Amino acid sequence: MPGEVYFTRFGAPGNDDSILNRLAKMFDRVGAGAIIKQNENVAVKAHFGEQGNVSFVSPLYYRTIVDRIKACGGNPFLTDTNTLYVGERNNAVKHLNTALRHGFAYATAGAPVMIADGLSGMDAVEVQINGDHVKKAKVASAIYWANAMIVVSHCKGHMMTAMGGAIKNLGMGCAARAGKQDQHSGNVPKFRTDNCTGCEECVAWCNFGALKIVDGRVINDPSKCAGCGECIPACRFDAIDSNWDTDLVRMNEKMAEYAAAAMNNKKNKAVFFNFVLNVTPECDCMPSSDNYLVPDIGILASFDPVAIDKASVDLVNKASVIRENVEGKEGFDLQYAEKDKFRIAHPKLDWSVQLKHAEKMGLGSMDYEIIEV
Repeated sequence: MPGEVYFTRFGAPGNDDSILNRLAKMFDRVGAGAIIKQNENVAVKAHFGEQGNVSFVSPLYYRTIVDRIKACGGNPFLTDTNTLYVGERNNAVKHLNTALRHGFAYATAGAPVMIADGLSGMDAVEVQINGDHVKKAKVASAIYWANAMIVVSHCKGHMMTAMGGAIKNLGMGCAARAGKQDQHSGNVPKFRTDNCTGCEECVAWCNFGALKIVDGRVINDPSKCAGCGECIPACRFDAIDSNWDTDLVRMNEKMAEYAAAAMNNKKNKAVFFNFVLNVTPECDCMPSSDNYLVPDIGILASFDPVAIDKASVDLVNKASVIRENVEGKEGFDLQYAEKDKFRIAHPKLDWSVQLKHAEKMGLGSMDYEIIEV
């Protein structure tokens, strides 16, 4: 049976219209209130953006969702997990400061912010699953123990998954730091030392002490490398790249299995909102925001994380690429401009791997029906 995906287009054609009002209507039309009981704690899975990034989902949208949760009797809290890489979100103190800097204060978003895996990313619940690669997953404790969950995802590109949406927000975003490392394990990047300038930016970005500069060139210690891939976009000189082999496919499949773990105790208790706005080539973990691949499209809502991601990709692929934003950029391949926008930025990656494996894990269906609001 096709998954129902509700959709509202971006923009307001008149003064009596607002995308925020339509978002509130979507919340009700999709039936999100049905998952919330009186006084239940509702996790609103967010991404607060890395410091320097401006393309994350605005706290104004979260406020609309938070207000609807409160109207249904729930106790909402905004939450995310700590990162593997150094950045400004790898412990709860820095993470909370970044969230506040980006406008996620109670006065704006209407709910408190809680970092789901604790001060240093070690607060987790081990969830038993029957995955091809993962048998026990480490899900952030505050997400696991929440009574219900609203997953707010920014649909955009990603250097290791091609596209990030609801599945990535569930799998990678709901995992404690040890779970993130488990998913990345084995994906040691490829180093092109001839391109290295010795600038040490990748060294500063690595949270595992795996990188060092020797004789003016970067050296990686595979025994320390977690395979998180965050050094790849940190390099401005194309000296670091992913290993495009079965390991990367395995990472995407592990991510889908972690998504299943995050949903393990949330059957009929989770709703997904995908924001297909500010569609950048890379994720919001980057400390900057690149030019957009396509014009803003809209917002989707569904109980099915697989269907909503597939619908999001299809809408992006139907849109016209903003050619002046991508023409001439190193590593971008315009042969995909008409058929697969995410492969413009990541021509060697396949976004469908995560969706096919999530479907196999019983998370939903790639078949869907669009219902426009």
